[in-house]
Amino acid sequence: MAHRFEQLYQSKRISPVDAAGMVTSGMTVHLGGNANLATIIDKYLAQRKDELENVAVRTYLDTYPLKVCETDPHGDVFNWSSGFILGFTRPFSKSRGIGIYRPNTWHNAPSFIRSSLSLDIFFLVTAPMDEAGYFNFGLTVTETMAICEVAKKIVVIVRKDMPTIFGGNEEALHISNVDYVVEDDEFETFCLPAAHATEADQKIALNVMDSGLLTDGATLQIGIGGLPNSVLDLLRPAGIKNCGFHTEMLTEKMLDLIEAGIVTNTEKKLDRFKTVFTFCLGSRKLYDFADRNPAFAAYPVNYTNHPLVIAQQPRMFSLNSATMIDLTGQIASEQIPGDRPYQVSGTGGQLDFSMGTMFSHDEKGVSIIAVYSERNGESKIVPLLEKGASVTVPRSMVDCVATEWGIARLRGLAVNERARALIAIAHPAYREELTRSARDAGLIPYGMGPGGKPPKGVLTLRE
Repeated sequence: MAHRFEQLYQSKRISPVDAAGMVTSGMTVHLGGNANLATIIDKYLAQRKDELENVAVRTYLDTYPLKVCETDPHGDVFNWSSGFILGFTRPFSKSRGIGIYRPNTWHNAPSFIRSSLSLDIFFLVTAPMDEAGYFNFGLTVTETMAICEVAKKIVVIVRKDMPTIFGGNEEALHISNVDYVVEDDEFETFCLPAAHATEADQKIALNVMDSGLLTDGATLQIGIGGLPNSVLDLLRPAGIKNCGFHTEMLTEKMLDLIEAGIVTNTEKKLDRFKTVFTFCLGSRKLYDFADRNPAFAAYPVNYTNHPLVIAQQPRMFSLNSATMIDLTGQIASEQIPGDRPYQVSGTGGQLDFSMGTMFSHDEKGVSIIAVYSERNGESKIVPLLEKGASVTVPRSMVDCVATEWGIARLRGLAVNERARALIAIAHPAYREELTRSARDAGLIPYGMGPGGKPPKGVLTLRE
């Protein structure tokens, strides 16, 4: 730490207990998100449940089972809401209902925050202060600066193991703009366990590669999980080369492609030679590799996810997952339907990248939404979305859909053509039933046409 700012730094230091003690009844506070979730404040704030009333607590990308929710299961004191649910907070989401979720298209979040949100305190997790007096946002740039700008007080939570990630822009805050500093000696930065691919993941990945939609020089946005990892594993044997990353999330498997020389970022129109992302989740190995690495650039989400930025990248290729799709092409990715719906994730950047690829300047953009054809004895391709299912990507913005049984390109197809294509890549056990339901619903008003060949729009088909 530079001597120049040492005195100022020390003058702003307080304990985590004192930081949590700043919260009073009626306040709105933000604990951040992703690997930068202020878990130490959550711990000590939860201990004050009996002292407080009506405290609004905001988070997103929840990487920790929040103590403010565990100690206050009905939200009588802590009115918690999240911009993106992860597994750690799904039990709270299920018990409280979808009212805890804040919907948005993520590229617009910083604008929404700046124009409509006011916070009393932002508890901001950062890397240690650098010699110039800046606290780097580390693994989570996203909407962080926008939150800083609408907070009346900013309490920086310094974690020694938080990597410093170069920008980009809006990736750091100067100590002159910080009210208090807490050093977190209790919690380590969250590392995400490796995701293991299922047989279904591997089948979908093969269909993606066999479709020819992913080519040399593609700019990639690929999420996390067994399916995205399976696709990335196939790039090397397929001989794909000179790819780039312009992505929402930097993941472990992406590191493998960079080290193998498959991703060079040489063909990109923006940020050449840089792997661009807005947040990162993975192992300590990934964090250490990204730490102060000039090959990476972290940007706010209104840059990485803006459709008109995405549209400028060459051969933009986006792969995301859904929980359900109906025969008209409506994508549901974030909510379990029913009389009492259950929020399990969020819109995130799925719609952003679907739009960005569709607007591609070179007209070579591709968006693939993958869905398991069957789960727990039910078809995940349905005639029409069920009650309580929210639409993540409207049918007008859907390009390709992938299952274990094939890939259908819906762009430009009429509803009856979409229905036929999606039935063709549905699980075989449900195709007959889907066909009957589609006819009954008026989705297929005409005959199925000549047999013996795949329906219009089907790019790959497996039996």
